[in-house]
Amino acid sequence: MAGTSISELIFFITAILVSSAVAVTLIEVIDQYAEEISDEASLMEGEMRSRLMIINDPLYVTYDASDGNLTFYLKNTGTGDLSRDDIIVSANGTTRAGAELWVTQLGGGSVWKPGDVIEVVFRVPGLEEGNDYHGWASTSGISEKGTVRGSSQSSLVFRIREV
Repeated sequence: MAGTSISELIFFITAILVSSAVAVTLIEVIDQYAEEISDEASLMEGEMRSRLMIINDPLYVTYDASDGNLTFYLKNTGTGDLSRDDIIVSANGTTRAGAELWVTQLGGGSVWKPGDVIEVVFRVPGLEEGNDYHGWASTSGISEKGTVRGSSQSSLVFRIREV
């Protein structure tokens, strides 16, 4: 009888060890999955808070033919701050970003907050009055902790008006 009890005890201890290992593995998988869901939710929150709109009159976009400078006015229509450093603009197949842009926040300020408008001037040579052009602008949203989260894009079919 004593031999049976010992073998049953060994099987019982083995079962406890195996079930503990399975439980630990499941807990690690669930933690990893929860972390991924949290990251995805944070990214989606950034997407939802980040909204940008080109607010130019589509029939009257300012263009200086002498130097090829086109002016877009961008409004933060979201509920969170947007990044002025990550702005990318394009018109007539010409894309510009970074040092190729002249960005001015109308009304001053150093942070592009909801409701604020910025002026973006960039070089696009060869535009002519009377033609339709396609343009777009995009930037990143900034989370409350200051990290880049989400992005926003706006597009516009427009005509220029030379100044």
